Amino acid sequence: METSTWIALGALLISLAGLLLNSRKDTRTDAATNAIIQTKLDSLINGVTEIRVEMRSIQETIRDHGERLATVEARAKSNEHRLDALEGKSK
Repeated sequence: METSTWIALGALLISLAGLLLNSRKDTRTDAATNAIIQTKLDSLINGVTEIRVEMRSIQETIRDHGERLATVEARAKSNEHRLDALEGKSK
């Protein structure tokens, strides 16, 4: 074999070794990045769940206030009729 052939084979082996080392490094970097992303997604999911629980509580409070408001309006209307009746008797 000629010297140039040996040099070409050596360069090929060095290139392959470099590719293998870089692919392992890339895999480690990708795994670390994916772990960080997964942690952030889990945090977001927990936050959304907490917001949903709070929204349900707020909706129940609003529904309760609506019922109480209807009761107060009915009582106010009844009191208006009573006052009108009393004013009519006093005149």
